[in-house]
Amino acid sequence: MKTTAHRDELLSTIVLDPTLHPVIDDLAGLERLVPVAPGETESLAIFRNQLPGLLALRGRGQAHTEQVRRLILLLAREKGQVERWIDVANALTVLTNASNLALLLLPARSEDDVWAREQFGRNLLRHARRNGDGEDIALARRAIGDLPPRPVHLALPTGANAVAEMIETMARRVGALQPKPQDETEPRAPRAWALEQADSLKAYFADAPDLAGLLGDAQQVLTLVDGLRGFAEPDAMTLDAIEGGLILAYAKLIRVALWPARYYDDVSAKTAARDLVRTRDTDPDHLGALWEIAFGQGETVAGQSNRFLNIDEIG
Repeated sequence: MKTTAHRDELLSTIVLDPTLHPVIDDLAGLERLVPVAPGETESLAIFRNQLPGLLALRGRGQAHTEQVRRLILLLAREKGQVERWIDVANALTVLTNASNLALLLLPARSEDDVWAREQFGRNLLRHARRNGDGEDIALARRAIGDLPPRPVHLALPTGANAVAEMIETMARRVGALQPKPQDETEPRAPRAWALEQADSLKAYFADAPDLAGLLGDAQQVLTLVDGLRGFAEPDAMTLDAIEGGLILAYAKLIRVALWPARYYDDVSAKTAARDLVRTRDTDPDHLGALWEIAFGQGETVAGQSNRFLNIDEIG
C-alpha cells in the first residue's frame, strides 16, 4: 500500500476508483462470524472459537493510519481540498480505531497474535506517555493489560532450521503489516482501503450505524451472558459462550462510542451506553477501558464540526 505522498502527487489529480465498494470495519465485521445455531449459547460459543487472528487487524490499523498521514501531507499542499476530503479522513480514522480496538478486544491464540498485540500495546502506551496525562496512561494500561518484560538480551538462533523459521516468521509478520487494497475475498470482510477509494470511504462515513439499535443488541447479549454466569458448574461450551458474548456485546458498545453523534437519539444512545458500561463491574476491566478510549475518540471526531454533537457539552 502506498503510505506516503510522492513529491509530485496532488489530491486534485489522484485517480479515484469509480466503483462504490462496501466498507466494513473490523468491529462491524465480527457480526458475520456469528453463526446460525440451534441455540444462542451454542451460537456464541462457536463465534468465540472462530474469531479472526490479530496480525491482520494490526496490519489494517497500521495501513489506515498511514493513509491518514498521506492525506495530511497532501492537504498541506492543497488546503482548498480540506472540505472535499474531510470525510475520507473521518472514515479512515474510524477504520483505524476499530481495527486497533478490536486488536485489544479479541483473544490472542497464537504467537503471531501475542506479537501483534504486544507491539501495538507498547506503541499505545508510548503515545499516552508522550501526549497524555496520568489518566490517559492509566487508561492505556487498563486496556492493554500486562505486557511481558522485554528481554535484556535477545538470543539469536544458531541452527539452520531455527534461522529459517525466524526468517519465515519475520517475513509473514512484515507482510501482514503491509496489506494492499484489493477486491473482497468474501462478503462483508474487512480489508485495507486507500485514498483512491475516496468515494467508498465517504459513503461508509455517511452511512453511520444505528447507535440505538447497536445498544439494544448489546443489552440483549449481555442479558444472556449474565444468565449463563449464574450456572453453578458451567461446561466448556457455556464458558466459551460467556466470553464470546462479552466480545460481541462490547464490539457493539465500542461502535456506539466510536461514531460521532449526529442526532439527539445518538446522544441518548451514547449516554446510555456509557452508563451501562460503568455499571458492569463484574466484566473484565480492560473491556470498560476500551469503551472509554473509544468514547474519547468519537468525541474527538465530533468536536471537529457543528455537524456533530458532543456528549459532554450537551450533558
